[in-house]
Amino acid sequence: MTLSLTLIALVLVCAIIQRVAGMGLGIVFAPYAVVLIGAHEGIMLANFLGGLMPIVMLPRIWSQIEWDKVLWLGLPAIAVMPGAAWLSSISPPAPLYLVVATLVLLSLVISVLLARVDTTVDGRSAQVATGVGIGLGTVLGGVGGPAATVYAVLSRWPALPMVATLQPLWMLVSMVSFGTKWAWDDGQLPDLPGWVWIAMLAAVVVSVGLGELVQKRLRESGIQRLVVVLGFVGAALSLWTGLRLLLG
Repeated sequence: MTLSLTLIALVLVCAIIQRVAGMGLGIVFAPYAVVLIGAHEGIMLANFLGGLMPIVMLPRIWSQIEWDKVLWLGLPAIAVMPGAAWLSSISPPAPLYLVVATLVLLSLVISVLLARVDTTVDGRSAQVATGVGIGLGTVLGGVGGPAATVYAVLSRWPALPMVATLQPLWMLVSMVSFGTKWAWDDGQLPDLPGWVWIAMLAAVVVSVGLGELVQKRLRESGIQRLVVVLGFVGAALSLWTGLRLLLG
């Protein structure tokens, strides 16, 4: 019962964060889910919910989506996912978590330092590189959000279009990640009681309205700072998960 209630509360909190900042289920939820229900089932659940949440949000944000960025971020992401899923299936999870988390933390530090000077990094090359990072992070560690954070900081992406554009991207990469891990790694969703699934789905729906209330109270600069903080939190949690798995 305690595990079930914790999962439901975690889904609600992370879904609210996703409505506010554009990411949450794929950056905060996954590392905690891995601790609660195990590495493979935790990432599969994160991918499942990460594909569901944007569907619920889309009618509210459709007009703000920048579809060209969805294309240039999404296609490179899904291109690397089958290979990443194969690598995940033959490798112990701990080293993968550690490598992904370390690279993400370094990238975040560099991006924050560059953001303090008058430097903007954008364009197709930056978007393709970000897409690759999102795809690898989503499959190998369940955290594609930090790569998006790096791009958002370096390109000085305005907050509201960023939140909207990331949703179809998360829907795409979460579904592809779910499918590739199912095919390569015999992945499966956790065996939870039916009422828990219903409660988690209800939490996702309710979170849209609650998240909008929170978002209206924040300035754009506040949302951007939240995105950076979430990037560091997601990478740190992934690093902690890798260390925990490595040390047993």
